[in-house]
Amino acid sequence: MISIEEIDKNLLYSPAARQGDTRPAEIYSFFPYEYPDKTQELNDYVKELNDEHRLVDNYRNENFFDHEFISVWKRDNKIVGFATGLSKDNYPLNSLRILNRFYHNKQNSRVKFTREVLRPATFHCVQHQLILADRLCYDYAFISREPRTNKFFKMFTKALHERSTHKWEFKEGPFLLVKNEKDNPKAWQSISVAHLNNDDNNFWENWK
Repeated sequence: MISIEEIDKNLLYSPAARQGDTRPAEIYSFFPYEYPDKTQELNDYVKELNDEHRLVDNYRNENFFDHEFISVWKRDNKIVGFATGLSKDNYPLNSLRILNRFYHNKQNSRVKFTREVLRPATFHCVQHQLILADRLCYDYAFISREPRTNKFFKMFTKALHERSTHKWEFKEGPFLLVKNEKDNPKAWQSISVAHLNNDDNNFWENWK
């Protein structure tokens, strides 16, 4: 399992990277079947979710053993957020989606309001997940968001491109992310991708 303290030894960051972070939780990223107790803890946590997050109903019945890896935010040893890595057969060959099922409990995950585009804790999570995707020998790791967020998503991608260990490329959607749901507007999204082990552009061919 990778924690922020462990991953910082392998990446170059400013000593001030976590100052002013509005999500000052410990982040743990791991493969589900290597840490079944922690995975089940998250399964139990989402069953009790009760807030106004517009996608909360999608999370309550999630089985996180079905995901490639998991990142969990904890404060005072309590879960306050999570994100996963997920691969599907309709995604481009040898690619997976990171920051999937990205959730934060509004009541206890933030210290103060901020307009930061790329929060330090989110950046750490992305770096965790890129390392795990690379360990699984994926060629591409991508993030997708609904087109209504394009303005922010472009800025987010630019910040990642400038700070991450990998180059990031944004393309405005809509791209169909959920197979057989062409009539669902939430299934069409914009995409940012990082090339892990492959420098070609074949990733985009699948989305045409």
